[in-house]
Amino acid sequence: MNTGDREITSVAVFCASSFGNQPNFADLATDLGKCLALAGITVVFGGSDVGLMGAVANGAISENGYVVGIYPEKTFSHDVRHGGKVDLRIVSSMHERKALMYELSDAVIALPGGYGTLDEVAEVLAWTQLGLHHLPVVLLDTGKFWDKFLEFLDHGISVGVLSEDSRRLLSRASDPESALQQLRNLSSRALEE
Repeated sequence: MNTGDREITSVAVFCASSFGNQPNFADLATDLGKCLALAGITVVFGGSDVGLMGAVANGAISENGYVVGIYPEKTFSHDVRHGGKVDLRIVSSMHERKALMYELSDAVIALPGGYGTLDEVAEVLAWTQLGLHHLPVVLLDTGKFWDKFLEFLDHGISVGVLSEDSRRLLSRASDPESALQQLRNLSSRALEE
């Protein structure tokens, strides 16, 4: 796990393997991929060519970015692995997929997604809280997608099951450039602590 140098050279992107019904989700995913590529940051993603996952990868590829896909073999009902210019790593399980994504990344950006995205965000935050690694996390959306999740975390603070320090392990942004700056801010804060 990355616990040493805090320079951000690679970012894991967690997101849906569908587009949802909000057209701006796909645009945001594509723009994020482009932004990371133009900043010289490796994109680490779930390896799929569908939905927001595919849009992130395709955005980065369109700007000649380096993209690493971590694809769990025999997990899905049909093969949806990305066939483009991706350094595709095949793993045997979802657990291996997440562990390798964390290992290869200096930070995390989460776009809209379902159970898988929530699982990944919660696990990476829990592992940071436990000191197993330090991966700053930014939630990215242009609307209100993450509102209820953040309300849930704030409720956790109000009832005493989540600390303010733990809540500060993640941030939120509304555009890719702001997300990248938030990651740098979170990473710098970690160096000071």
